Amino acid sequence: MELYHKNPRQITEKQFNDLDEWLSELGDLSGIVHDLNSDEVIGGNQRSRVFDINKCEIVLTEELEEPDDQGTVAHGYVIWKGKKYAYRQVRWDDKQCEKANIVSNKGGGSMDFDILANEFEVDDLLDWGFKEYEIGLREKVIIDYDAMWQGMPEFEQEEAGAFKSIRLHFQNQNDIDDFAELIDQPITEKTKYVWYPKKERMNLKALVAHDES
Repeated sequence: MELYHKNPRQITEKQFNDLDEWLSELGDLSGIVHDLNSDEVIGGNQRSRVFDINKCEIVLTEELEEPDDQGTVAHGYVIWKGKKYAYRQVRWDDKQCEKANIVSNKGGGSMDFDILANEFEVDDLLDWGFKEYEIGLREKVIIDYDAMWQGMPEFEQEEAGAFKSIRLHFQNQNDIDDFAELIDQPITEKTKYVWYPKKERMNLKALVAHDES
């Protein structure tokens, strides 16, 4: 087996050593990595959204009685549109979850743009997710927000942070509906958070400056 001769992804020696360490410690992060302790997807969040993971069938092919040295307790696959995609269950603490999530998103190395330019079609690269400025077709637009803000009306914003945030878990839709009724706020599939008591949204239109000249 040989490495793909047109692979544009390159990594430094440090990145290579980091990858070696992370693979040994955390295992394969390339598929869906599901932490059972938190019941959260640590690796593969975006593909889980594409799959609509909670509506997919998950088949376990190997189950361990105790977590191995990488925290793995089961291997299997997700079935989506009749195809199989890698799935792994782990039991990690909060810090391991944080590390695995960042590593899976950040530890990808860098691109060799000579290979990209000489070995691939531009239309293909654009179709596969590259932006025009990433492959030199145009300059990246950098917006100077400080300059844009000059002349805008001043206003003081009150501290918007929460005093305390907690995570809630519901066993079923009835529990969600009961909680929503209790706090007198709607909770839908798109709800990411709620304030209690209900916090009124700032009227941004009132802050827009109008040219009266």
